[in-house]
Amino acid sequence: MNLKNQNLKILFIIPIIIILVLKTSYSQNTISGIVYDSESKDALIGTNIYIPDLHRGSVTDNSGKFIIENIASGRFDMFVSYMGYRNQIVKIQTDTVTSEIIIFMEPESFQSQEIIVSGSKFSLQHENAIEVKCIKLSSLNHSSTNFIEQIAEVPGVDIISKGAGIAKPVIRGLSNTNILFIANGIRMENFQFSENHPFMVDEFGIERIEVIKGPASLLYGSDAVGGVIFAVRENPPHGNKFAGDYSLQYHDNSKGLHSSIGLQGSYNNFHVGIRASLKSHQDYTDGNNAQVSNTRFNQKSIKSVLGYSHKKGNFDIYYDYIEMQLGMCVPPSISLISENNRENKVWYQDLSNHVLSVKNKLFFGNLKLDINAAFQSNNRTLLTSDLMPEFKIVDMFLNTVSSEIKTTYSLKKGEIIFGLQNMYQTNKNADAPEHIIPDAQIFDMSVFTLFTSSFTDKLHFQSGLRYDYRDIHIEPETNEGIITNNYQNATVSAGFTYQFTKKLLLRTNFASAHRSPNIAELTQDGMHGSYYERGNISLKSQRNYEPDLSLHYHSKNFIYEISSFYNKITNYIFLQKTYDTTQTGTSIYQYSQTNANIYGFETGFKIMPVKFMQFHANYAFITAKQKNGDYLPFIPQNKIHSNLKFIIEKKLFLDNIYLSINATYAFRHTQPAQFETETPQYFITNIAFGFEKHFKKQIFTFSTGINNLFNEKYINHLSTLKGLNFYETGRNFYINFKIQF
Repeated sequence: MNLKNQNLKILFIIPIIIILVLKTSYSQNTISGIVYDSESKDALIGTNIYIPDLHRGSVTDNSGKFIIENIASGRFDMFVSYMGYRNQIVKIQTDTVTSEIIIFMEPESFQSQEIIVSGSKFSLQHENAIEVKCIKLSSLNHSSTNFIEQIAEVPGVDIISKGAGIAKPVIRGLSNTNILFIANGIRMENFQFSENHPFMVDEFGIERIEVIKGPASLLYGSDAVGGVIFAVRENPPHGNKFAGDYSLQYHDNSKGLHSSIGLQGSYNNFHVGIRASLKSHQDYTDGNNAQVSNTRFNQKSIKSVLGYSHKKGNFDIYYDYIEMQLGMCVPPSISLISENNRENKVWYQDLSNHVLSVKNKLFFGNLKLDINAAFQSNNRTLLTSDLMPEFKIVDMFLNTVSSEIKTTYSLKKGEIIFGLQNMYQTNKNADAPEHIIPDAQIFDMSVFTLFTSSFTDKLHFQSGLRYDYRDIHIEPETNEGIITNNYQNATVSAGFTYQFTKKLLLRTNFASAHRSPNIAELTQDGMHGSYYERGNISLKSQRNYEPDLSLHYHSKNFIYEISSFYNKITNYIFLQKTYDTTQTGTSIYQYSQTNANIYGFETGFKIMPVKFMQFHANYAFITAKQKNGDYLPFIPQNKIHSNLKFIIEKKLFLDNIYLSINATYAFRHTQPAQFETETPQYFITNIAFGFEKHFKKQIFTFSTGINNLFNEKYINHLSTLKGLNFYETGRNFYINFKIQF
């Protein structure tokens, strides 16, 4: 318990340290410059200039000029972006007297590389040895009830679904606790051991999603063996400004409503923001025109930030809260649901999650110091019906305190990073009768180092080492005493990117990763949903070893990518159905381990044959086998995603008008795991239309469309409703608008 107290003190000590440091007087620095089109040499008006380490930015004026004042001394990355041009990162040294910076932007029909923040540092995609895909949420139609469904269009990414409200990401065949979700730099901790438990996040207030495909334990520790979903929060407005937005969305199929309002602003060195959002849906109707009972869900969230930026550092404190009520489409609930409405009455999860975090960055010349800490409190309850002996049968509290200290030293052509991370977590059962997992405590401690270097403008290299120690104390309800397990793991990663020409890039990387077994996998012994699940106290750490190789080509109007991977897994942990049953005839599932291999490739292209038309398509192939030749469970179907989009930048009084046709073809799944069944192929089509209208200081955005246009009756292999013979969502008409003010 002392460890928990020590971690909690960090939340209060850090602000005091920051204030004392910032009281010191430092000289004021200013950066100014001008941005041109590289071809026409015209000044670019409205170019975004942003220094993420400093939370400071600017926009070029009518002469293409910008100026950023009162900034820290040191070496920083300055992001430069403008629609229709290639993103740039400009290295700046702020403590030297320099003339005006001249920046030339190259026109580009497609954005061939985004700026990445989820890697070891802020970088362009072409500089990162680990493959990262970036999805701007502003570019999505928000046509789905859950934004995880939309990022599943990234090749190699899929979802495990249980109705419209529950979607778990799958990256290259791995899911649940093999995937980490990082929100605002904090790894989400909310009972991820089952496909029934979604990550407690929503899309509101998120600028973009970055998807790391493949092992990422070097930076994020245990569980990042399949990949990472990294949600990047929206930035505060530049300068002394206040801004806001309101959005509203309606889904016809489930009578769903989404609403969000956000206000944020900055004044001198302070910035503040707050956002409130909600979702509410009835049961959805499938492609067979049948109501899928108890798939209704309701959720609401609040996100807030208060920050202070100084010449010598930044201090930010965040508080986020989300609450979800998710209907459970399970056999006991189906017969109890007679009418379709949005109120959760029987068999539903009532979830809540609080996150309080502080993020701080200090600057000492070429040395940057990050001091971060977070407290998460998650409550999971499962409520049944009045026909059961107990209405509330599960009530668990998962509290997590984490901290990180990271130093980054800037070299002339690279960086050296050294970090310390730790976590203390407790699971506590309340008075509800079913204890799915027992009371337990987890302590993590890790140390890592990473070296990145740009040997030349064409060659970028990175490598690193990490050591993790995990200690688990389990308090069984029997008189056997406390069970203690500890796990020690080392991780290594190395890779490089080489740019043969401005158009052709090679990326290769080798990474190892690990995942220590969680409490559920070690100790679970009881009903969980429709199954009886049994843990295995002797489970060992899972180890992943994966080489990746990818090739990227782009020209002004064309992009082509292909990437391959081979993930060798030792002691793969999975839930396996046994031939045993309980006294009532319920099947028993046992956590087991085996060696396994997952391999495949992803490929895709984008083309703009004419200025007003874009077309892109991608294909993902995957195979996953155990050592004995049996296939692994929850492996997605091979799929082709394609999109045809027509764009008119301006017509009459409207801007950025578009019409898009999206199609997905899923191949027949002929490699089911033991006790799974094959899944037929399917083809679905979506259509969307939208535009923007610019007023003086307001932007009105409108979009509408139809998902599953032809009301296809189909089943996704990863749907947990497949065993109940329910199809996926049928035709869904949606409409949404957003006003920025």
